[in-house]
Amino acid sequence: MDNTQRIRALLFDLDGTLVDTSGGIAHAVNSALAKAGVLPISTGQCMQHVGRGLRNTLVGALAERDIQADAERLEYLLGVLKATYRDEPLKDSFPYPGIVGLLEKSVAGNLRLGVLSNKDDSLVKVITRALFGETPFIMIQGAADGVPLKPDPSKALEFAGKAGCRTDEVLLIGDSEVDHLTAEAAGMRGAIVTWGFRSRGALESSGCEPLFDTVEELETEVFP
Repeated sequence: MDNTQRIRALLFDLDGTLVDTSGGIAHAVNSALAKAGVLPISTGQCMQHVGRGLRNTLVGALAERDIQADAERLEYLLGVLKATYRDEPLKDSFPYPGIVGLLEKSVAGNLRLGVLSNKDDSLVKVITRALFGETPFIMIQGAADGVPLKPDPSKALEFAGKAGCRTDEVLLIGDSEVDHLTAEAAGMRGAIVTWGFRSRGALESSGCEPLFDTVEELETEVFP
């Protein structure tokens, strides 16, 4: 892929990329663990299981407490988690430093913007619109029935179509191996940030590249 190609659109992951939602996610997960009768897990432990949807986050959190719930029990606990999150979708959640400025510069530079997350679609839309209400995203998409999760490239490719761009004109920005694999599958340029829910070491071990430690570094990729 030609990395000198001008970037015309940015497709962002949400959790760990645009917004630090770690506290809110851990709070909701621990509400489910409480119903399961086990001790809460730390925010750090919880974040190791984020990236492939709330169901998988819950399964990983239960495994931290050596619990494998049957299908019926898992659905009940997932319902508790989702209800808690819907009641307090913005709890302990805030944009990472520099992100609002990056979005403003991107809008001023006529870049098309989108959000693609594996979090439940209703939550993705509520959080994005609450924290970035003035940003004209052309797509805000989360997990929903009939929508394949990342790293499936379907929705990323749909975004490129809506943006009127070739895939190599889109920069997909995320914080995990899931986002890296999505960019590869879609034929897009990828940018993986290290301020999110994976350590730099874990990202390097997963083959994620290029890595960006600060928003300022990322801006040099967006606006060379």
